[in-house]
Amino acid sequence: MKPVIKQLLTSVGMGIAMLLLATIAYLSFTRTEHFVTSSRWVDHTYTVLIQLDKVTAGLKEAESSERGYLLTNDRHFFRLYEDVVRKLPADMQKLQALTSDNPTQQRQVLAFNARVQDKLDSIHAIISTKQENHRLATDPVFLGMLDTGKQIMQDIRTQAANILNTEQTLLRQRLKAMEDEAASTRQWILIGNLLAASMLGLSFWLLIKEIQSRERAQRKAEATASQLEITNRELESFSYSVSHDLRAPLRAIDGYSRMFEEDYSDKLDEEGLRLLSVVRSNSRKMGQLIDDLLQFARSGRKQIEAEPINMPTLIHEVWQEVTADQMAHNTALELQQLLTVHADRALIRQVLINLLSNAVKYSKNKPAPRVIVRSSHHRDMVSYEIEDNGVGFDMRYYNKLFGVFQRLHSADEFPGTGVGLAIVQRIIVRHGGQVWGKSTLGEGSVFGFSLPWKEPHHG
Repeated sequence: MKPVIKQLLTSVGMGIAMLLLATIAYLSFTRTEHFVTSSRWVDHTYTVLIQLDKVTAGLKEAESSERGYLLTNDRHFFRLYEDVVRKLPADMQKLQALTSDNPTQQRQVLAFNARVQDKLDSIHAIISTKQENHRLATDPVFLGMLDTGKQIMQDIRTQAANILNTEQTLLRQRLKAMEDEAASTRQWILIGNLLAASMLGLSFWLLIKEIQSRERAQRKAEATASQLEITNRELESFSYSVSHDLRAPLRAIDGYSRMFEEDYSDKLDEEGLRLLSVVRSNSRKMGQLIDDLLQFARSGRKQIEAEPINMPTLIHEVWQEVTADQMAHNTALELQQLLTVHADRALIRQVLINLLSNAVKYSKNKPAPRVIVRSSHHRDMVSYEIEDNGVGFDMRYYNKLFGVFQRLHSADEFPGTGVGLAIVQRIIVRHGGQVWGKSTLGEGSVFGFSLPWKEPHHG
């Protein structure tokens, strides 16, 4: 083959390859945008479901407070009723705003909200009658009002089920659209890369062996990255789904247990009341675990927005929060040198909440509990350490320290879910840093993390 022809074929092949790559890049970008949009709609659907559950749960709490006040005339139940009534309108308005994009759902939500308001008016009428006339709960005047309230509540359950069914249909459609977008994007990337590889092979036939080897490695890396991205999105969607599916029965368990305790406490012996208390306590622990898992999932999704952080100010703010309860008010805080760092303030705040609350929790039984916070600068990293004089831990189990659900102390002795340090590690690694811990059993612990250093700007 003549050199001129060979050069022409090489140039044409490279040009075609570059055009193909540009086309595939454009298609990948647009389809990725579609995929992200579909994912946002999936998140939106979960948000609607959670908000619907919140309104329904609030209404049930108002009804429970009404019953408690009617039966016992205890002002505590009246205050609970007032608190729910104060919060419910905002929750109802938020649910209506969330469904403004869907006319069908908007009509259903408007009807649902109207019926919820009817129920609140019914409860208010019963409570007002109770207050004005000082009637007993067994007075016949309440029978008709209670029957009306029951009918309204049945309508609300039916309307809530209709909204739920519509949202679940939308969820299935949106999940299917998201899966289709992901599959289509992978197909276009694969086809485009194969065509581009063919053109590049024609242009550089003398280096075909090396080119093929590189392309295989590249395709494998792309396939792995794509699969990891899809898996992460599926896990995040799963966490939202699990949180919604678990919250409703947990609220039901706690709510019905509370109602049972209120209505039948005089019929239970001491052991029965204790067992009922155990049920409610464990349902609350499960709710906290769900919240921690959601926080763990969100810590991997939030986009990092770096800004200069005044660490002494942030630590004082967090310290006020974690020592608000009476059990921690006597813990001494000592701040040593604290350097300014560029990072996401909200995420670093969560790191400090987890580490400082652990330090307070595990040192609270000491005669003079104290916490020391310091920092240092080494090359291109700035390190922060939080030291306490608490119970410490056995360094033989260090490899379990930052795992999800890993605990080195019993929940009876020190309550918690075993997710806090896993959240810390995820946030710091996303910033490009590292976390560590060291301890002597019975003498205290030191937990530290490092972040990339950025020279302060003096304007």
